[in-house]
Amino acid sequence: MTEKTEDKTIRIAGVRFRENWKVYDFDATDVAVAVGDRVIVDSERGPGIASVVRIRRTEAPASPEPAASAPASVFKMEIPEGIEIEIDGEEDAAIASSKAPDGKATRKVLRKATEADIAREQKNREREAEAFTMAQDMIAERELPMKLIRVEYSFDASRATFYFVSENRVDFRELVKDLAYKLKSRIEMRQIGVRDVARMIGGFGPCGRELCCSSFLKNFEPVSIRMAKKQEMVLNPAKISGVCGRLLCCLSYEYEMYEAIKKDAADLRQSALKDKKEEEDRRLAEERTEAAAQRTAEEKKRQEERRPQEQRREAQREGGQKAGGRPEKKKYQEKEKKAQAGQGDQARQRQQQPKQERQQKQQQKQQRQQQQPQPQQQQDQKTEQLQQEGEKSGKRKRRRFWRKKNKKQGPGDNRPPQGPVGS
Repeated sequence: MTEKTEDKTIRIAGVRFRENWKVYDFDATDVAVAVGDRVIVDSERGPGIASVVRIRRTEAPASPEPAASAPASVFKMEIPEGIEIEIDGEEDAAIASSKAPDGKATRKVLRKATEADIAREQKNREREAEAFTMAQDMIAERELPMKLIRVEYSFDASRATFYFVSENRVDFRELVKDLAYKLKSRIEMRQIGVRDVARMIGGFGPCGRELCCSSFLKNFEPVSIRMAKKQEMVLNPAKISGVCGRLLCCLSYEYEMYEAIKKDAADLRQSALKDKKEEEDRRLAEERTEAAAQRTAEEKKRQEERRPQEQRREAQREGGQKAGGRPEKKKYQEKEKKAQAGQGDQARQRQQQPKQERQQKQQQKQQRQQQQPQPQQQQDQKTEQLQQEGEKSGKRKRRRFWRKKNKKQGPGDNRPPQGPVGS
């Protein structure tokens, strides 16, 4: 395993510098390593200690051009000259750049870490804790608007990197001078975001699992509130935010699937609405057809019911024309004649009353009035006047009645006007 195999395959070791850091690939063809080993690698910042988390094999090209074919049983990765091997696809401060200083070969795993290397790494951790406390005190003294997150020393302790969080830009030049004077190392200050803080510190999310950013995420994908709306989640900041205070990274995992489902559901809804509309139009057309047929049947029924009546009327008209007039008109004329005859008889009877009887009655009334006292005579006179007035009004009414009756008879009637003869 320390030499290249006959088929010219290269063993790629994926290493991690810190617990929650990304995995970087280095050429481990010349070193026999296994998963879990501590190794010394050649990084851009110099030698560094890391842990092996995976091992892969890839075929080495025979020329600068990529290989035409390779066995299907092994993982293939084209490695032209001068191109770095990088699985995560993101550079993080060029810690694990795979280019060598000469620019011709990839960075390699130098050797396995010895007990002295591990002890040195432990001493660097202790120095990081001391530097962290010292930097915090200096920041508090200067009242700088920044929060220190972590301090990292390089393997040879020649460089110390301070990671901090701040909402604004910070002028830390004086702080860097003081730290370099006390720590006797090169100082580098780096401002990071809240998501990077969560990745460095680690922890557990609302789901109970380890944070995605510190366990397997390669890059931070943009997450928007539209993703939560598309997934019909409750828009409660406490429920859709992670420990970093930003939207949960897991909202982007199923967003594409939800978007596809929503699109399919929209298509299905449109097709369902179209079918429903067609069914409604069909039902309305059937109802209109049934209503038209029902109206036609009712009209036919009415015509059949009217036909006997029309036939009877036609027969009556024909019979009236043969007899010289309509029978209905004759009946009406006969009724009118009878009524007029009855009224004429009553008037004649009233006219035939003898005048002597009426005069006798008047004389008897006068005698009674003379025999009665004076107040009674006045009352009788009043009653007599009222009677005379009533007779006159009755005569007027009778005259009006006969005038109206004569007008109704019209000029075509040759009968002489009937009415009471004035007395």
